[in-house]
Amino acid sequence: MQLYPEPGRAPPDLRGATVVLPAVAFFNVGELAVDALIATLGAAPAGRLDDADLLPVVGCGAFDHAGAGPEGRLATAMELYWAGQGSKVFLIQQRAPAIPGRQRAFAESLAAWLASSGVAHVVVLSGLDAQYRRESQLEGSQARALSASELAAAAAAAEPEAEPPLAPGSPRAAPRPGGSSDDAAAAAAAAVAARLGGLSLGGPEAAASEAARALGAPRLEPDAIARELELHPLLPPWPLLRALSGARVPATLLGRFAAEGDNVADGLALGALLLQLLAAPGLLPGGDAAGAAARGGGGGGAQQLRTPASWAGLYGRPYAEVA
Repeated sequence: MQLYPEPGRAPPDLRGATVVLPAVAFFNVGELAVDALIATLGAAPAGRLDDADLLPVVGCGAFDHAGAGPEGRLATAMELYWAGQGSKVFLIQQRAPAIPGRQRAFAESLAAWLASSGVAHVVVLSGLDAQYRRESQLEGSQARALSASELAAAAAAAEPEAEPPLAPGSPRAAPRPGGSSDDAAAAAAAAVAARLGGLSLGGPEAAASEAARALGAPRLEPDAIARELELHPLLPPWPLLRALSGARVPATLLGRFAAEGDNVADGLALGALLLQLLAAPGLLPGGDAAGAAARGGGGGGAQQLRTPASWAGLYGRPYAEVA
């Protein structure tokens, strides 16, 4: 992973920063949320990121707010934005997926760069596949949270135990009757629940987890975690969260169940939740400018999300400036 700072500017200092980025995952919910957050916070471009495992893409400039860069500035595969003076919040927008088959390598490269940059906390925004919801998840909040430490613990618990090697000449045990994939899934979910029940979080992950629950984003259910690890272990956001855990970078997934189609409302809802999270006590240093902006400039009300000019005509219809 290589950062190319904006021309004429020094490389941004990410030491102690909170970095918000999307997972290029289900239905572009994370990318939509980051677009709206950049426009709402008036974030300024700080540089472009490139990696050998990231597919190239280029397009017209995405933003029209003051400080978004010169007119005609091109959008590329991965860009870094800064929430502004007095803030340690940075946002990464990723507009292209990793090369097929290289998702884990890309995630490890990104995690290593974030670790070497001294980042204090990473918040990953992602869609979650709504088709796998159980009945109890169909109503109520569609937002969920999960720390990288919780995912790592769940992954360790969900891994099937290796059978001990057989002695030469020993007969192999017959499979137990009545076993099924449902039984295995239930056992994996139970193992995940037991491991998470005894896990104690610390630092930014604990603060983010507590704030997310208070905002109506409970921890992703153990059976959902086990199912994702079984069905989609190499799809975003899971490789990145595991890579961040391995690199010892505190990280939190903020996700929202979504289905294929017009996901603007899902992206805006996830972005609004992130703003509320940034405004929560203990997540950012006191006096951080992004935290004040998230609180509506200190007026106590939540700030409305602003959509960028590039969203005009998105999903076939124009959008007002304020959602």
